[in-house]
Amino acid sequence: MKKNMRRFIVVTFMFVIFFYSVLHDYYRKTGGYHFSNRVAVLEYHHIDPSASDYTITPETFRNHLAALKANHYNVISMDQFVSFLNGKMSVPPDAVVITFDDGYESFYKYAYPALKDQNMTATNFIIVDYLGTNPGTPFLNWDEIQEMKNDGFGFYSHTYKSHDFSVDQNGNPVSPLTNPIFSKDKNRMETEEEYKQRVKADLMKAEEIIQSKLGIQDKIFCFPHGRYNQTLIDIGDQLGYSYYFTGLDGLNTPGTKLIKRVNVGSADITANSLLRILNGETSVIGNLRIILKNIIVKQRMAK
Repeated sequence: MKKNMRRFIVVTFMFVIFFYSVLHDYYRKTGGYHFSNRVAVLEYHHIDPSASDYTITPETFRNHLAALKANHYNVISMDQFVSFLNGKMSVPPDAVVITFDDGYESFYKYAYPALKDQNMTATNFIIVDYLGTNPGTPFLNWDEIQEMKNDGFGFYSHTYKSHDFSVDQNGNPVSPLTNPIFSKDKNRMETEEEYKQRVKADLMKAEEIIQSKLGIQDKIFCFPHGRYNQTLIDIGDQLGYSYYFTGLDGLNTPGTKLIKRVNVGSADITANSLLRILNGETSVIGNLRIILKNIIVKQRMAK
C-alpha cells in the first residue's frame, strides 16, 4: 500500500512538472513570458579581462545584460525583491535580481557603468573588513559604494572578516561560520559557545558598520561559499536578518527565506548560455537538474 502511494506521488509530481514545462514552452514560443510570480537571482563575483571559474570579462557581462533586455527579462532592485518576498508587492513576469559577492572593485569599474547604460541595478554582498584593501585583487572603498548607493544599488553583508576558510585541530579547512575553529592563542579548538559568540560578534560588527555608513536598511546576509547550518541561521535571526542568500539553485517565491540563486559568473557562461540556463529553470530536465544539484550542494556543505 505504501509502495503504491509513493509511486502515485512520484508519477503525479512528474506529470505536474511535465505539464508546467509544456505550458512554459508554449508561452516562450508564442512570445510570452518564461515565468511569473517568481524571481531569478543571478550570482556573479568578479569581472576582469582575464576570465576564470569565478570571473567573467567586461564584454561578456555586457552581453549578458543585452541578452536579458532583448529577451524581455525585467531586472528589479533588492528593495523590490524584498517587498515581493514579504508579500507586499507583485513583480513583473521574468523578474531578475542581479547580485555580486565579495565586494571587488571591478563591480564599480565594470558592472556599475554597464548596468547604468541599460538602466538596471544590482546588489553587492561585501566583506566589510576587506573594503579599501588591495591584496592582489582590489576591493571597493566606501566612497565608491556611497556613489553607487545613491544611484539605487544595494550593499549588504558577506561577513566582517569570516569569509575565508579557517582550520580545525587537524589543519583541515573549515568554514568559520559553520564550525568551531582552532584557536592559536589558546592552543585548542573553540568550544561551541565560543564559536557562537565569535560568529555573532562578526555579523554584528559588519552590520553596524554597513548601517552607519549607508543608513538604516533591511538586514540581509549572504552565506560565504553558500555554506550554512541551523546554528548560523539562529544567530542571524537573533540579529534581525530577514533573508539569507544561498548557493542553492532555483527560482524564488513569496515567503522564501533561504534565497536560491543561479550562478552565471564563470568564463564559460556566454549570453546564450545564460538564456539557456534561465529557460531551464522551468523545464522538466532543468527542474531535475536543480534537484540533483541542490542535493550535491547540501552534501558538500555537510562536510
